[in-house]
Amino acid sequence: MNKHIVGLLAASALAFALPAAAQQNLTFSNEISVFGSWEDFREPVDLEQTHIVARYGRFIQPQLVGTLGLQRSRFEGGGIDAASTALTVGAKYYITPPRGNAIVPFVDAAIGAAITDNGQDDSTDLTWEIGGGISWFFTQATSFDAALRFFHADTDVETKGTRIFIGLTTRF
Repeated sequence: MNKHIVGLLAASALAFALPAAAQQNLTFSNEISVFGSWEDFREPVDLEQTHIVARYGRFIQPQLVGTLGLQRSRFEGGGIDAASTALTVGAKYYITPPRGNAIVPFVDAAIGAAITDNGQDDSTDLTWEIGGGISWFFTQATSFDAALRFFHADTDVETKGTRIFIGLTTRF
């Protein structure tokens, strides 16, 4: 039998066996999330706003995750071109233990520093966010997440609001 076919069959067998083994032990050590939002308005004025977040999490307990986040926001339109980059540290708590083929609610919070630049001024400011959402586990380790977050950045002009995020998280 051709070595390539044997290798392909072995890899296929592992692809089916590993998820079955993972069902027995769903303890994770890490998680990585990517999520964001994008808005594009054309009337009455052209405006575009983008917010992207990458977050690394380390499980402290089966339902508690310590997080480090990197956020990038940009607003363009109406004569304004403003950007912000933030580094945050926080925590995420799953209300029920993460498990495959389930919807698991969570709450999370973070605090950090944001470097803002509005074209006229730039500064480093305190930022925080708090919120919650749900993780829909479509595999044993990967979920589609939807969350609502209240945020605040203490810039020269007070920046605060509510964001709805959609993203993916994988655990390993």
